[in-house]
Amino acid sequence: MSLSENKPPVAWGLVPAVPVAGALGAGILVADWAESTATAPWLLAGLSVALIFLLTLRGRKPSGWAPAVSSLLALGLVFFFGGWRMQQVYAPNHATFFTNQLAAEDVLVGRVEAVRAGETNLRLQVRLTAVVRDSGTHQAVCGKLLLYLPPDEQAAGLASGDELVFSGTPRALRPPLNPGVFDLRAYWYRQGIYHQLFLRETTSWRRTGSNSGSLYARAQGWRQAWFKTFQRHLKGDRLAVAAALVLGKRDLISEEVKSAYTDTGAVHVLAVSGLHVGIIYLLLRFLLLGVFKLDRRPRGRLVVALLSIICVWLFALVSGLSPSVQRAAIMFSIIALGGLSYFKSHVFNTLAVAAILMLAWDPGQLFQVGFQLSFTAIIGIVAFTNYLNRLVFWPYRLLQGAWSAMAASTGAQLGTLPLSLLYFGQFPAYFLLSGTIVILFAFATMFAGLAHGLVAGLLGLESLAAATGWLLRTIVGLQNALIFGFSKLPGALLKVPFFDVPSALLLALAIGCGAVYLHWRRRSMLLLAGGCLLGLFIWAGTQVQGKDNGAVLTVFHRSRSSLLDVLTADGQAWSFGEQPPAKDLAWTAGPFRQARGYVPASTLPLLGQDTSLTATVGRQQQQLVIGHSRWQVLDGTAKAQVPDTITTATHLLVINGFKPQQVPVLSPASPALVLIVDGSNAYYRLAEWKQWAAAKGIRLHLTAEDGA
Repeated sequence: MSLSENKPPVAWGLVPAVPVAGALGAGILVADWAESTATAPWLLAGLSVALIFLLTLRGRKPSGWAPAVSSLLALGLVFFFGGWRMQQVYAPNHATFFTNQLAAEDVLVGRVEAVRAGETNLRLQVRLTAVVRDSGTHQAVCGKLLLYLPPDEQAAGLASGDELVFSGTPRALRPPLNPGVFDLRAYWYRQGIYHQLFLRETTSWRRTGSNSGSLYARAQGWRQAWFKTFQRHLKGDRLAVAAALVLGKRDLISEEVKSAYTDTGAVHVLAVSGLHVGIIYLLLRFLLLGVFKLDRRPRGRLVVALLSIICVWLFALVSGLSPSVQRAAIMFSIIALGGLSYFKSHVFNTLAVAAILMLAWDPGQLFQVGFQLSFTAIIGIVAFTNYLNRLVFWPYRLLQGAWSAMAASTGAQLGTLPLSLLYFGQFPAYFLLSGTIVILFAFATMFAGLAHGLVAGLLGLESLAAATGWLLRTIVGLQNALIFGFSKLPGALLKVPFFDVPSALLLALAIGCGAVYLHWRRRSMLLLAGGCLLGLFIWAGTQVQGKDNGAVLTVFHRSRSSLLDVLTADGQAWSFGEQPPAKDLAWTAGPFRQARGYVPASTLPLLGQDTSLTATVGRQQQQLVIGHSRWQVLDGTAKAQVPDTITTATHLLVINGFKPQQVPVLSPASPALVLIVDGSNAYYRLAEWKQWAAAKGIRLHLTAEDGA
């Protein structure tokens, strides 16, 4: 029996920060679940626990249950601190939040933090600093918003650090209006952004200055210069992937490339994250320790630690300082500082300290997918890589290195599997090969990209830059070719029709028990893992929805157009209205169709000749017949087709700007009648329909407010 088998499964003395991180995260989760923005209850509860904790420390020699009680109270104090911190950072609670100070005719002043170009507008993340009154007085404010500008000449030169002055009425971000669509509001909420503002007139805003001298602005300038060295030697998809992988510049990636990397489980490499920062750290350590042998010199360990931290944070700045890069930079900074002593800290302790620092600063990061994937990937690597490495011994170093990379990739996939299934509902079948290839090519691409930036950007050696540019172009081209090859293999992507939070927890518990069994051979852990998997299958089986007994009609929200889907009990489906282009499906009907597993056989106009699709679905006398319901379509562009009297309709569907005063006589006037106003109607018409429905006593559904 090995020594590792004698170690207890839980040794908190090696990882004292792990329970603290767990308590902090639990407090944040409970505060978010409570949906309350009050800080006083959390503060009072925390002070009470702190007082009791201090009383337990009065004894000089704690014995019995006293140490355990004190430890639980300390964790409770951290728990309440997490809840208080979650509510305390909620910006709208602050009196100086900009919407609490903004009045009519006021002008907002802010600084651009990020710029992203789109097809129809320019999206800026702006941190607000002041409100300017009519009298000329300035009121200091806080908060951030999304500012959308037309991509014209005036906005072309905007960059991070620019100071803007603009006027308008910010609107609160809205939840998704169609089922299954990605919740952008929740995404921005986690980043402290709650409002957006669209400006269409150039006179509504102006740039008043630039903070180009700041460190961040300088770093973005270096990033742009580095990118220009890539442009001289790479084109198309190779340029897009190299810029994303090395510089964190993702706006050039085409949907085809993104889809191929997603289907093979390699899409994470296109966003600069912990993997990339780790590669920078390892290359730097190899240079400082393996080549220059700095650790053998007086104070060499201090020099290595300082240079490692400076270079890691410099790369984080240049790559855009995204939350995932910040997490990795903090983590590797802690590792570098740990190298100053001969005490070897457990990697879980390092992870926990990094999580505590990040969550104490910004509790909302706990709900970001990148934060969760980063930590679970490293946990999976630590839990499974060593065991998988020992399964096979290769006599050659190159083969053993490839196997180690495959083992690390497998551990990362196992660690992130519950979250991948929960958020994306899919799993790459060839992740062992594609994940290993991506890691190896990421090392090669980062090395070639750094070398090319040094040669072409800093040294200006064009003759040598041609060689480094060719090397970078070749590596990225080969990587793209392999990824596209894997994506075209049969069954490359396995999709899971149902997977919710309880399923993810059961799977995570099963994987965790499996890791404990591999390390300490506890059969009880193996039995518990099997029980969790059995419970997962039972739970999923009871939650999967059965077939509907009748036809289901869904009115989706589409701006300036109409879209209805009809799904029958036997799986037949049709659409009425206008079919959205492929790029818009993700925000309209795509997620719902994928979840229900159907593709419309055809798309028909809402109004037209009588048509019978099935015995219960069709068009009849200018109405849609869906089962026992009859949908009268009121089209503002086809008023001649509106009857004088509506007698048989159960639903009124208003499209294309139909006005309330144009509604024909309702006979009989049934209170069971449902009025639906879809997204093809102008927003300013909604108030008119609300008044009309209230006066008639008719139930109203606005897709622009109530969703599909």
